[in-house]
Amino acid sequence: MKMTKNEKKNMEQNIDQAKLNYMNKRSRKILFVLFLSIALVMTAVISITMGASSVDLQTVLQVIGDVFARNDAITDIQRDIVFKIRLPRIITAILVGMALSNAGLLMQGIFQNPLVSPYTLGVSNGAAFGASLAIIFGASFSFLNFGQFLIPVFAFGFAVLTMLMVYGVAKAASDSSSTLILAGVAIGYLFSALVSLVKYLSDVKDLPELVFWMMGSLSGVPMAGIIIMLVAITVTMILMMWFAWDLNIMSAGEETAISLGVDYKKIKMMSFGISTLLTAVAVAFTGVIGFIGLVAPHVTKMLIGNDFRYAVPGSALVGALLLLTADTIGRNIIAPTQLPVGIVTSMIGVPFFLYLIVRKRGK
Repeated sequence: MKMTKNEKKNMEQNIDQAKLNYMNKRSRKILFVLFLSIALVMTAVISITMGASSVDLQTVLQVIGDVFARNDAITDIQRDIVFKIRLPRIITAILVGMALSNAGLLMQGIFQNPLVSPYTLGVSNGAAFGASLAIIFGASFSFLNFGQFLIPVFAFGFAVLTMLMVYGVAKAASDSSSTLILAGVAIGYLFSALVSLVKYLSDVKDLPELVFWMMGSLSGVPMAGIIIMLVAITVTMILMMWFAWDLNIMSAGEETAISLGVDYKKIKMMSFGISTLLTAVAVAFTGVIGFIGLVAPHVTKMLIGNDFRYAVPGSALVGALLLLTADTIGRNIIAPTQLPVGIVTSMIGVPFFLYLIVRKRGK
């Protein structure tokens, strides 16, 4: 059946309008990502000038310039505050925020559950158990020669072990997303009980370090740890961007993805592995920092939408911005005392989590 000239003209106008709408939406998404990048840089600049020790922006710039041309007006204390304390902490906050946020974005997209995050699947509890073993019984593992990396290695190892256990249980059952989540919750409770057992059996003098680790802290991360996180985030972001179209299709459901030729199991396993790696690397060096992996992906979707091509960099920036802001607040709200960043993120995340539950009550 041939179209009339008017019908053909209307169809061409509709196509042109659809293209225009797509380009406008694409431009807005790109602008949002640029805006988030600028906001993150500005927040980092503000954060580096705030703290118990007064180091203003001019001093920070002079300290940075001192690297290229010696400035005798700069003291060693000011150099240490900028380069050994604040700058590494800010970089750590940015990297950990990116890692946890993208891990949550992947899990929520693959499992199609807005309340899923890396910690829902028990990763934090598994890592906490590994860290508790290293902290309380560290002397018994001295033969391993891990030195200052003993706690991160144990935390990372048990985080990965937790995810393997969760996947194994789900595979032995129905291999469905709901089974995976339930297995994660159950195994998370198991490791939580084991952490309590370790606390009960431990010496009182070791408890403060364990409690502090479980509250989350961005201080004292070695340069090697920062490099490891940077490499892990860079590699995983490249993979996520490479498979962005597949991830978009998978968000529509398993049947739809398979019917459109996507290797659902392969992408699901890859996403599961990436989420595990990102969460394990972050938790290993900073302890338990909750709710970033839950909140940041939702904020990103509100601003940018569900398209992984833009949601991946957007989510990374939102997570970094949220965690850096939370850490800056924790460092300064009752200075010189510093609140563990895990407390601040929980205070932000819990109300948002409850909002999501209420919002989804009819779905």
